[in-house]
Order: sequence, then structure tokens, then C-alpha cells
Amino acid sequence: MNTIKYYLHAIVASYAEILFLQNARFGIVLLLISFVNINVALSGLIAIISVLGFAYFIRMEAEFLENGFYIYNPLLVGMSIGFLFEVNFISVILILMSSIFTFLLSMLLYKLLAKASVPILSLPFTLVSTLLYLASLNYTSLYTQALYVKPELLDMSFIPLIIAMYFKAFGTILFLPYVDIGIAFVFLILVYSRIMFLFSLAGFFLGVYVHSLMLGSFSAALMNPYSFNYILISIALGSIFLVPSFRSIVIAMLGVAMSVLLIDASASFWMIYKIPVFTLPFNIITMFFLFVLQVVKFKEFAYVIQKTPEMTLRSYILALFRFKTDKIKVFLPFSGKWSVYQGFNDEWTHKGEWKYAYDFVIMKAGKSFKNNGDFLEDYYAFNKPVLSPVTGYVVDLKDSVEDNIIGEVNTIENWGNYLVIQGLDENYVEISHFSRHSLKVKKGEYVEVGQILGLCGNSGYSPQPHIHIQVQENALLGSKTLPFHFVSYIEDNQVHFYQNPLKHREIESYSKDKSLDKKLSFTLDNEYVYEVYKDEKWIDTFFIKVKMNRYSGRFYFEDNSGNILHFAKEAGMFYFYDYEGQSNSYLQQFYVAIPRMPLVYKKDLSWNDYLPSRYVKKSLFSKISGIGAILFEKAYITKGEWKFNDELHIQGTMYNKRKQKVNLALDAHNGIKTIHINNLTIRMKHEDK
Repeated sequence: MNTIKYYLHAIVASYAEILFLQNARFGIVLLLISFVNINVALSGLIAIISVLGFAYFIRMEAEFLENGFYIYNPLLVGMSIGFLFEVNFISVILILMSSIFTFLLSMLLYKLLAKASVPILSLPFTLVSTLLYLASLNYTSLYTQALYVKPELLDMSFIPLIIAMYFKAFGTILFLPYVDIGIAFVFLILVYSRIMFLFSLAGFFLGVYVHSLMLGSFSAALMNPYSFNYILISIALGSIFLVPSFRSIVIAMLGVAMSVLLIDASASFWMIYKIPVFTLPFNIITMFFLFVLQVVKFKEFAYVIQKTPEMTLRSYILALFRFKTDKIKVFLPFSGKWSVYQGFNDEWTHKGEWKYAYDFVIMKAGKSFKNNGDFLEDYYAFNKPVLSPVTGYVVDLKDSVEDNIIGEVNTIENWGNYLVIQGLDENYVEISHFSRHSLKVKKGEYVEVGQILGLCGNSGYSPQPHIHIQVQENALLGSKTLPFHFVSYIEDNQVHFYQNPLKHREIESYSKDKSLDKKLSFTLDNEYVYEVYKDEKWIDTFFIKVKMNRYSGRFYFEDNSGNILHFAKEAGMFYFYDYEGQSNSYLQQFYVAIPRMPLVYKKDLSWNDYLPSRYVKKSLFSKISGIGAILFEKAYITKGEWKFNDELHIQGTMYNKRKQKVNLALDAHNGIKTIHINNLTIRMKHEDK
């Protein structure tokens, strides 16, 4: 029964995938609309059924096909055959063979292109359809239906031609080149994503304008049958594979302009064989851009594509502000309290290609040493443990350089005793000036965050014992440094996440508090029941259950209404990172109440975090801020500050117009006991069952 369910979902999902829609309901609508041309609709269904039958025959897991990703190309091939040829016994055989071949090609190209982080798009459809149209020149048993030019279902003559052709271009994407069908498709896009709709408008009309400049005729450019490529390129580059932003707008429009040349060049060539251009310009332009942008590590590359561009943009902005996803992150290389001796681009040695580095010393009463500081042993940092700031592999080290006596430096072996670690994120971290023969790891050894690497020394170009840390381009000692952030540290009783301390500031690393860690340890399938009060009057009861994503292994809460709140506990903190469901649900209030909490307790310890503005601002602006955030990222977020009143009670403040207050209590044993926001109170009724 589950197999049938997966296959049915795959069918409707494949229709939605053609228009970049990750919504099965929209797929059903597109499937039904396709029956406007019965020949196209039947050919498409025959193609899908052929592929699913083949997948079942080779025992491919049905779950693998569920999202329609591997099926929409065979679907397009089937529809292209139905668009040109009448459905009969011969054409059905052709559809069966070509759809399975397209499926095989899709799998092959996916495996090849995945290494370069380039999607297959509709390239398999374009290649196979081109071959089919070439081959069909020899098949006299196929009956051409004059491309099935049929009248509109509705009279659309009242629509201005420039607008009508935009709608018609949309319909052409699914081989239904009718204005009324295009209107239906545009309506679906508008309901699904306003960002996609805006990009489709901008892409189409820019493409037509650029084409008209080249042709010298606006009407000729407007009537071009391949202008749907402009829409696909603009949506793909502007809102799907890149995070919607000012830069993605520029790239999308540049891609649209460039596609004009490809459309005309390929049309001139294929015209010899009477073959349509299909989506060749869309595939070439989009793939080339995505490959290059991935190579240069383009900041707005959408490494995780959400269900809608709005959701992708939301996740990107929140991750950018909350977790500094655009920066390299390392942990502090020490425990306890240390002071910044040098920071980025500082006055002594952190200059030029080596400007992104930190030096740390231990200060007491304004000095880094006791007595007169004449001996190494006088310095508080000397022989203190140096901890691994990343998890990875030791790729280079040196442990034989003598420690300098105070007043001398080694200008020959500048780095002294050092160690280079290649982190699991492929970045290289170098730590210098270890004490001689103090390294406790070997080359090639696997190390984890917090593991003791060696002892702080005074080897190399070092005027006093200190820890030097930098992130660099490669494993070569002295290679160019890269900017980075420290994951977390405490300064002036405030936890700072993903920031860099200023010079002379004393900061403190912290280890996980076992008591707090236990309180926020949620076991799979645990269930928590809560009662809801408004103005201290009971209004509702609901429950949340701990579940796990079977693909990612990440945990989330799900309430009895199907709302989902994703959470994680890592890097010494507990945090919520995504919410899916109804606006203003009780579960959403958990996110608002405590989006993040360091797993360390100190009286009045505080920290900052960010929330989506729409969670705390109930205004028209908050509803449209998702689009505004394309150009103004801060329009989407609201800053908040939280602090411990005591070990079980936390107070928060969201800095919106009303300066909203939040109070939260942790259960003494496990879970979140009470949340109080405005006049709403959510209180745990009993512990997990």
C-alpha cells in the first residue's frame, strides 16, 4: 500500500517540479489542466507510468521516486511527443522507450553533475526530445497533428498583446501555449510564491526587451516561441538555486539577457532540421552560472533549497544573523579566562596576508606575568594546555624548536613549534608557539574539539608565551589567512555567539553544564502535555511529541495540530532553528520564548539572538517583509536579549515597537515548564508519558 502511495505522490510531484513547485496539490492542478490538450495529457501519463513500471521492475525503492525529481524529465518528453504526434500504438511505443531512456539519462547526469553541485534541470528532456525529433523524420507511421494549435478555451482578445504573450509563454512550458492556461499557471505561481512571480515578470519582459534591441523589432521579439526560457532562467537563478537577493537579481537578469544569443543561435541551427529549441538556453545558462558560483563559493548560493523561495530566504537570513553561515567558525583554543593580545589586522605581526589571526595571553591584575617577568615560568600562559579548536586531522606539525628566553625572539623559525589541522569543513587551522616537545598528537591523527594538543610556549617569533591561531587557505605553513569567528565565548557576563573579541578584552571559554544539558535532553517519542491560559483563564490543552527526521537524523517537536519545531543541541548550546506550521500556534511560542540558550549557567548571564519579525510583529509590514528582505535583510529579523534570573528562570526582551517581554521556566528535571508571553501562559501539565 505504501508503494502505491509513493507512486501516486511521485506522479503529481513530477508535474509540480516542472514549475519548481514543491507542492503535491499544485501538481494535481497542473495534471488536470494538462487535459485541455488530451493528446499531451495522455502522452505525459503514459511516460510516467512507463518509468514507474520500469522502476518497479528493477526493484528501485519507491521512496526514491516520491518527490518526482527523477520523473519530471520523462514526463516532459512524453508531453513533447504528445504535442507533436497523435496518440496511437506506434507513438505509445515511442513514449515508452524514450521515457525510460530519459529516466536512465536523468540518473546518470544526476550522479555526474552532483559532484559539481549542478542540477540536471531539464537537460535530459532537451537531449532526448532533440534525438526523438531527429529520428521521427524517418518514421512515416507517426501522424503529426500540426502542433495541435487549438483555439483558447476562453476569449482572451481583451488582454493587451504584451501581457497575453507573457501568459502564453507560461503555458508553453507545459506544451499548452494558450493565454488562458498561462493565466492559470501564473495564478498558481502567485499563490505559491510572490517572489517567483516577480522574477517571472522581470525575466520575461527584460528578455523580450533585449531581444527587441537585437532584432530591431519589439513585436518579433514578443512573439518568439522560445521566450519561456526567460521565465525559467529568471526563476531558477533568482529564487530557486540562489537565495533571493540583490546579487541574485543581477545574475538572473544577466542570465536572461545572455540567453537571447543562445535562443537565436540554436534556433538558426535547429531550424535546418525543424527541431524546436526546447529548454536548451535555460539549461546552458543556468548550469554555467551555478557551476561557477559554486566554485567561487558565492555567498547567496542556496545549498539547502526550501519549499518556497520565501522559506529559503528566511532560513538564509536567520542562519546568517544567528550562526554567521558566511564565515568560518572555530572554537577557542583554551579553557578558562584569556585576554586578546593581538586581533585581526593588528599593530605588530598580524598584517598583510597574515592579518586574520588572534594571539591570546593570560592577564592578572593588568599583567601577563608575576614577579618581574624575567623567566618563562613567570608568565601565566606558559605551559597551559592548548585545545583543538576544530575537529579534523593533523596535517603538519613541528615540535623541536627551543622556547625563547624572555627578551629574545627567533626570527629564523618564525612559527616556532606549530600544528596545522584540516577541519572537517575543509578549512585549515594553524596554531603556533607551542612549548618544545609538548605536542601530544602526531601527523595524520584525528583530533576533536576540546582535545589537548600541547602546551603554550614561547617558541618562534614570540616575545612572551602566548597562543597564536589562524585559519589559512591551505596546509602550507605561512599561507594566506582567512577571516573567521569564534563559536562562542563569555565576556562581561554575556555569551557572544560567532563573534570576534576586541583587543585587550578578557574572554572566557565555557564547558557544557551537565544539569542544564539534562534539562534540555529530549528523548525520541517523549510526549509533553501543556495547558494554555489567557489572562490566567484556561483556554486549551495541547501536547508535543519528540520526533526525528529519518533522512537527516535531526530532532523536532510536533504538536497535535501537525505544527513542527526543529531543534538541535550542539556547540555548547540548545536552539530552535526552523518552524513549519500555522502562524501564532502554541508551539511557535516556544521558538519566540527561547530561540537559543547557552548550556552554561551564571547569575544574570545574558545573550542575544534573532527571530523572524513576523513572529513578534503583528502588522502589514511584517507580512510583506519576506519580499522586502530581498534588498533589506534586517527587515526580516527582530533582535532579542535573554538572561538567566536563576538556574531555572529566564527572561527575554524582543526589541520591537512594544519591547515585548518573555518569561520562561525550565522544569527541574526535564523540559520547558512554563512560557509567559504577554497575556498568554503555556504551562506543562505533567512530564512525559
